Amino acid sequence: MKQETRKLVFFLVATFIWTWVCYTPIAVSGNSPYSMPWTILLILGGMGPSSVGVLMVLFSKDKDYRRDFWHRSFSFKRISGLWWIVIFLLFPILYGLSILSDVAMGGSLPGMIQLRSLIANPLMIPLAAFISFMSGPWSEEFGWRGYALDRILTPFGLLAGTISLGLLWGVWHLPLFFMPATWHGQIGFGLTGFWMFMLRSVGLALLMTWVYLNTSRSILSGMFMHFTSNFTGQLLASVSERVEVLETVFVFVVGLTACLLMVRKGRKETQADAPMPAH
Repeated sequence: MKQETRKLVFFLVATFIWTWVCYTPIAVSGNSPYSMPWTILLILGGMGPSSVGVLMVLFSKDKDYRRDFWHRSFSFKRISGLWWIVIFLLFPILYGLSILSDVAMGGSLPGMIQLRSLIANPLMIPLAAFISFMSGPWSEEFGWRGYALDRILTPFGLLAGTISLGLLWGVWHLPLFFMPATWHGQIGFGLTGFWMFMLRSVGLALLMTWVYLNTSRSILSGMFMHFTSNFTGQLLASVSERVEVLETVFVFVVGLTACLLMVRKGRKETQADAPMPAH
């Protein structure tokens, strides 16, 4: 096993152990993760991917790698204007299309209670956005996209590597489905619950890889993609089950299409650069 593959395996095993050791007592006890002291375990568990990723970077002997990692994590210059538009508008557009499709099939417009509440109290918007950013993007993306993505793309390729990481990312959330008070616990293990969540995790991973590779491997782009995905869903938390399924399908199809086009483009460039056969 190559050294980078060993590091990837260690990262994944350490991340799962870190998180599941924190989450399992909450799930087994039946207590709400939003009451003390269980909230502390919930927060610590959610920090697993970023914590393990950052620790592995800090203990790396390669100073250039550490410098590059932090630059990719905090440099806004890597993300051009077009990709900022993609990052912040893609998920609202996909949710909007899902809602319109649902209405066309006889559904009704969602109440969007959270969105209405923030519009009525605009001073709460920065706080809500900050909490959303810290509770997923910041606590996970230094690990998933920052540390693991490059290492899984190299041996497996763009599609297989991203899909594998998306599946692992989805399974990592599994203990949350055993906590009834969480959103994951409320959607349950049915087809429109856990399995749609897994499909969306893969679709989101595909979209994030697409943006990541088009922004000079920006870890920051992954954080903001994760944020806009989560925050848009939180603002539209009262949408119907059918809207959630439609949005999941749209995310997966758009992500898969974008990555397939990247693979095709890469093959064409490789063929164009290949030397002509000798006669």
